Amino acid sequence: MDVNNAEMATAVSPVEPSTSPTQPPPCVLSPSHGSHPLTHIPNRSRHHQHRHQLSPVSTNSSSYSSPSSVSSYFSSSKSLASSKASSSSSHTDSSSSHTREETLLFRLWRRARKAMATIHHYIRDDKGAFMYPAAYEVGNPLEYEHRRYWTRSIFARDPVLSYDVEKGGALYPGPLPEQESYVWPKIRHGFFSAYRRLFGLIFLANLAGLLYVVFSFSGPGRLVHLSTAVSANLLVAVLIRQDFIVNAIFAVFALTPQWFPLRIRRWVAKVYEYGGVHSGAAIAATMWYIFLTVEITRTYDRAVHNGAPASHMLSLLLLTWIPLLILLLILIFTIPELRRRFHDQFEASHRFGGWLAIIIIWVQAIIMANATRGEKSLGRTLAENPSFWFLIIISACIIYPWLRLRKVIVRPQRLSQHATRLWFDTVKVGFCQGFAVSDRPLFEWHTFASLPEPDFKSCSLLVSNAGDWTKKQINQGPHKLWIRGIPRTGVLRIAPIFKSVIMVATGSGIGPQLSFLLACGNRLKCRLLWSTRSPQETYGREILDLVNKVDPQAVIIDTKKTGRPDIVQIAYELYKNEEAEAVFIISNQKITRSTVYALESRGIPAYGPVFDS
Repeated sequence: MDVNNAEMATAVSPVEPSTSPTQPPPCVLSPSHGSHPLTHIPNRSRHHQHRHQLSPVSTNSSSYSSPSSVSSYFSSSKSLASSKASSSSSHTDSSSSHTREETLLFRLWRRARKAMATIHHYIRDDKGAFMYPAAYEVGNPLEYEHRRYWTRSIFARDPVLSYDVEKGGALYPGPLPEQESYVWPKIRHGFFSAYRRLFGLIFLANLAGLLYVVFSFSGPGRLVHLSTAVSANLLVAVLIRQDFIVNAIFAVFALTPQWFPLRIRRWVAKVYEYGGVHSGAAIAATMWYIFLTVEITRTYDRAVHNGAPASHMLSLLLLTWIPLLILLLILIFTIPELRRRFHDQFEASHRFGGWLAIIIIWVQAIIMANATRGEKSLGRTLAENPSFWFLIIISACIIYPWLRLRKVIVRPQRLSQHATRLWFDTVKVGFCQGFAVSDRPLFEWHTFASLPEPDFKSCSLLVSNAGDWTKKQINQGPHKLWIRGIPRTGVLRIAPIFKSVIMVATGSGIGPQLSFLLACGNRLKCRLLWSTRSPQETYGREILDLVNKVDPQAVIIDTKKTGRPDIVQIAYELYKNEEAEAVFIISNQKITRSTVYALESRGIPAYGPVFDS
């Protein structure tokens, strides 16, 4: 979209108070094509050919007026209060009523004056690429010709309606709608989220299978079924985390056509919460393994009690308890609070503990096969055991990414003391994909969404200061980093199944948003909201130019000068103004989860990373 064609001339003009003797008219910011008075955001899908004016609410669009200055409204309101006070002295029988009216007018005038005196208008420069605050004082009318602006707050405490001058009717309520209830959203979008529903489905299915095996089999048959269930669940837990499996899942679900009912597409978009399958299968495998350990221990005890030689069972018993302790240790570090506080230990337990457990389970499977083979050969016994083939696939999935471990050249571009851009000239990534990088490949990996070049033959990563590792990369500027495996598809890959979406980003979350918007082009109607600290100083003019390229009317908030905005409120405004079908947010864990929940609990489809790895 041409920036010059999209720019609109704006001017806020006050109005004379209504002739009603009771109270002055409520005021709303009334553009010709509708916007919200609390958060005015230009509508990208409509033409912007009319000026905006501060107008009284009226059911008749022809009754709008526009005096010469904003201060005249307040002065006229004050004079109206004075005239009402003088008239009240001549009517002693209604003096108390007039006093209340005078107090109401004075409070309204004082509150409006205080609010207007602190308004900050975010003005784009002539190129339309950067929004900066320009303080506004009461008495000076706004005359920003050929510029777009966004007003953060006019009457923050007054819930009013946004009116369309041409249609003369309310578009939508200004304040964020209340939740239907307090308890049900907590249950539906919190405790019973899509992630936990998948987890519950996997776990309950395994629980039913476990009860069946325990009550239907005994002896060696029970051991075989228990070990098979353990390896099968471990296989599911490992497969669902493989890059090529994740990419295939997203590729299939992204084929959902836009003409499908929105209700179906809302459920399809939850595919990014596939981590529930991993958690459910991993915990189910541990559950099965506990029963396997108990059964092997009982078998060993019976063998010793009967006086039979049980030397081969002793080694099997020891090799059974060690993996159980490892699996329990891994589960302890997956507790959300421990995972956040000890993330490095969480990764180490998953990586080294998982490797050790698989190796021991391999030895255990061979010993069990040898103990139960009878007259058969060991090779034939293993080939007839499903656990053997499951373990082969698990081992291949674990080894494969490390076969693609390589050290690549990096070109660091320091943007500021808070952010850097790392260029990878030899790494090819696809649509909405990212990859993990490391300077110590055995100990820690950090995953970032990539910003590919138009030819998809090279890419870059946008890194902001979010911890010790990222701070070191910003200050030192690495020239080589390790990568492994293949790029993995992210949550934004599913966005094209919607007809219109709102993209929300904070900080370096603008990276994956830009990647998506640059690839989509004009094929999808999108609006972008970016909240960050000092965007130009932190991320540079080039990033801002890219933002302007993908969305010439993007809403950019400088939190250094405005404080933290109400992301939920602004996202809701954009959602309603653009008649969008979904909201996608890329931010830190706290903001992402709170925003997604706040929108979903009000019936708005919202999606963001689940931070489960």
